[in-house]
Amino acid sequence: MKKILKSFTFYFMLMSLFMIYMQYVGYDSKNIMLIHLNPILSKLQYTDFAESVLNSGKLVNCRTISGSISIYWYIAHFITFIIYGMIFDFIKTIIKRLARQQ
Repeated sequence: MKKILKSFTFYFMLMSLFMIYMQYVGYDSKNIMLIHLNPILSKLQYTDFAESVLNSGKLVNCRTISGSISIYWYIAHFITFIIYGMIFDFIKTIIKRLARQQ
């Protein structure tokens, strides 16, 4: 349990769930936190992949300007934040190993 609480991945997952909730209740009505501040989703937003896959899921009614968003955007946000957490955990592991060698 201690190891989980010390990992970036765990906290990035919590942040992602918090951002999804905030967008759902209407505090992110323009999708700035959910999509535009996420570098991967920000680039994917304007591709054909987003039009065909990410927008094709079940629509979730939320308090945004458009009134609804596809569930796949939430899933993609959660997955990308897990990836960011894993990258930071990997960097932390490398730094610890380099510190032990010296």
